[in-house]
Amino acid sequence: MSIEQELISRSEGNCELCSSKEGVSTYDIPPVEIRTANKAVLACGTCKEQIEDPDNMDENHWRCLNDSMWSEIDAVKVVSWRMLTRLNNSWTQNLLDMMYMEDDILKWAKASGEGVEGMIVKH
Repeated sequence: MSIEQELISRSEGNCELCSSKEGVSTYDIPPVEIRTANKAVLACGTCKEQIEDPDNMDENHWRCLNDSMWSEIDAVKVVSWRMLTRLNNSWTQNLLDMMYMEDDILKWAKASGEGVEGMIVKH
């Protein structure tokens, strides 16, 4: 089974971030050493575009993270944490304060440089 087929099966064909069924495809979560379904999410075009281009973010779109941050899937938690950290406002901080991740998953989330002072994030 391909990575995309695994993700479609795992998410029932919905974006794992906002639940949209439109234009979903695999998004490999950087840094990518080895491509696996455990290191990727199924994301819609809107989510992927905004993940890859921080200048094109619509804060209201990401209110979906209020639900997806509780996913049992580590990859979904990582992307949720990164996007909440990137938005960096009062409602996202409230969600981040409630979010729990194991140390190794938080380390993976921070590997992009999101939320780490002094690091320049390149997408």
